[in-house]
Amino acid sequence: MMREKIRLAITNAIREQYGDIAMPDFSVAPPENPAHGDYATNAAMALGKVARKNPMEIAEQIRSDIAGSDWIEKVEIAPPGFINFFLSERALQDALADLVARPDAWGKSDIGKGRTVMVEYFQLNIAKRPHIGHIRSAIIGDALKRMFLSQGYHAVSDTHVGDWGTQFGILLLGYKEAGASLHLKEIAKDPFVELEEIYLAENERIKHDPARRELAKQEFVKLEQGDVENHKIWQWMVMVSMKNLQQSAARLGLLPFDEHRGESFYEDKMAPIVEAALQRGIAEKTDDGAVIVDLTSEGLDEAVLIKSDGASTYLLRDLATIRYRKEHWDFWKNLYVVDVRQSHHFKQVFRVAELLGFEGVGESRHIEYGFMSLPTGAISTRAGNVISLESVLDESGERAQKVIAEKNPDLADAAAVARKIGKGALKYFDLSHHRRSDIVFQWDAALSFEGNSGPYLQYAHARLKSILRKVQSSTFESRASGRGKSKVEMKDVGMDSLEHRIAAAVLRFPETIEDALADFTPNTLANYLYNLAKLANEFYHSHPVMQEQDGAKKQFRAWFVAAVAATLANGLSLLGIESPEEM
Repeated sequence: MMREKIRLAITNAIREQYGDIAMPDFSVAPPENPAHGDYATNAAMALGKVARKNPMEIAEQIRSDIAGSDWIEKVEIAPPGFINFFLSERALQDALADLVARPDAWGKSDIGKGRTVMVEYFQLNIAKRPHIGHIRSAIIGDALKRMFLSQGYHAVSDTHVGDWGTQFGILLLGYKEAGASLHLKEIAKDPFVELEEIYLAENERIKHDPARRELAKQEFVKLEQGDVENHKIWQWMVMVSMKNLQQSAARLGLLPFDEHRGESFYEDKMAPIVEAALQRGIAEKTDDGAVIVDLTSEGLDEAVLIKSDGASTYLLRDLATIRYRKEHWDFWKNLYVVDVRQSHHFKQVFRVAELLGFEGVGESRHIEYGFMSLPTGAISTRAGNVISLESVLDESGERAQKVIAEKNPDLADAAAVARKIGKGALKYFDLSHHRRSDIVFQWDAALSFEGNSGPYLQYAHARLKSILRKVQSSTFESRASGRGKSKVEMKDVGMDSLEHRIAAAVLRFPETIEDALADFTPNTLANYLYNLAKLANEFYHSHPVMQEQDGAKKQFRAWFVAAVAATLANGLSLLGIESPEEM
């Protein structure tokens, strides 16, 4: 990566001038104003504090050591000590040639080879259809998995299905109250509709008669203790729910999950943890029979392992999960893509795991994301104001198809393209926001074909591909598709300022993936692609490829267009978004 090449050159220059001086932390990044270069660094100012010298003097020393490099056009210094780097045209053209020769490999690396990353997301509860509120976990988790895979990591995804806990006591109580027998039928047309109605009805009864909550808890305790009837109903719910989960994940375009370990999988792995916590004095049993770890002195309250009614807790099941994953997968990172409301829970989990001496707790992290709501308020199955994932995907495709009918009524296979656009719009609407931001879901914003939206990026890609189809250069097509030489041979065609700016932006693609993974923020990549698409549209309007009379320049611009198109397509793919070639 060019950023690392510059960083290494700066480090070598400092070593040349200052020997074994403590190397300061310094940044290498694109300046906000493109006129100030392709990259800028604060290395001289950082070193000035250590060496006690004028940063401008240090900057001049670094500049003089690097300025002669053939991949640098010039190096400028700006007060109070910034160093600005302008890449040479030759360096940019060589890099673009490599990209176009191997477009499918662009952005990929093997930096993560030999390291396993666990990514838990799309944690649906059984007997509930996925709704718009579940989309954030699914989309963010899938994007992270895709990016980790692209960098050579062994990325393992797990849904960690919610199939255990008191809420299923509520469902069991309501199920019996309604006299339902869906689990005895071989075929149930749509059991989720009835199960959701049962769940909503029971919650309403509990609201007016709080004593029923205790009855619900008893139903779950019976399940946990092996009650035959409750277990049979529960097994049926799990079966139909897992089938629905897999169908929803496939329709949303998620990568296949590597594990479908529900919370119940850890049932026989919890007792040893409780026993160890009690024996080591980490946990204590209260007068009412609960087992807790007192973390109040650390501001984390009491962490409950076993409730007073004997039921296990989410916290205990998550402790068992960490231990299982470390033993089974020997993970390098263990990531939980769960909304911010669970932050306190995970702080408790990680702290108790640390007290128990679990391996892997230091590599476990809660990847929190903000709350998604509707313009009318919070999304809640209990409140009955959800938008199902099925209806969201249906409507997104229908809305996209209406736009296609207006813009390109003769488009072949318009329905299939509309599904790609609609699904891409939903995903990009989420991923363009920082994961910690709260989001208000709105159709117009999600499906807009203008501005920072999925359709805007997809359309920018489609326009570039349209140019390439019109070029009709057999030499270009054979080499760009990998059927010719391994490296495209570009003639030394001069770049104007916009072409230089776009080429430098394209080369920052691998660096952007690295930055996105550093803080688990897919919006870093989404925003990069949006800015690249804006530059591509500016190029499209100001540099008509087909009208170019100079053959060498026309050929260069075709390669140039191919490089940008490949970057957009590969980047969108990492976000789980397809790139239609026509729109």
